Amino acid sequence: MDILSKYNIPYKGLSLGSHTFEFEVDDRFFQAFEHSEFRRGHGRVKVGLEKQSRMLSLAFDMTGEVEVSCDRCLEEFMLPFAYQGTLQVRFSETEKESDGEIMWISPNETELCLAQYIYESINLSLPYQRVHPTDAAGNSLCNADMLSRFQIVSEEEFEQIVEQAAHSGEGEGGGPWGALEKVKEELNKTK
Repeated sequence: MDILSKYNIPYKGLSLGSHTFEFEVDDRFFQAFEHSEFRRGHGRVKVGLEKQSRMLSLAFDMTGEVEVSCDRCLEEFMLPFAYQGTLQVRFSETEKESDGEIMWISPNETELCLAQYIYESINLSLPYQRVHPTDAAGNSLCNADMLSRFQIVSEEEFEQIVEQAAHSGEGEGGGPWGALEKVKEELNKTK
């Protein structure tokens, strides 16, 4: 059985009106997506479905956490997610592009596949910058050993590096800066 088929709703047999569905997402859910940046995670998805004669209205409430890499120290950590949103499902004989707010399906379909929508909603609910949270004292929970490996250069050190690089092509006329200087001189001669 395909793991993602658990996230299908067989709406054809439902009566008109309100219905509630609950799903659990886990490691197997995230691993089912071929190029997923998440390999681990867990959460709860609650779906309120309002079936009408010509469309379906869905309200989503998702909470949980996924494992991500910290942008600061590169260590893996569990980042919480929360998403609330709505989706309208409309029926059309012609194929139309879904846009995140409206999903188009054929009237001949019997099930509504929500796995991709759930995955994308979780992904979009995460912050752009993913860093470890801070403790009660405001200290980062990043891996201190890893942060110590990233040495930050002061402005004075940076200026010295730039100056050394600029002078590295002088003298013997070698090095990459010297070669670039020669190309620049040749281009200026042809003007």
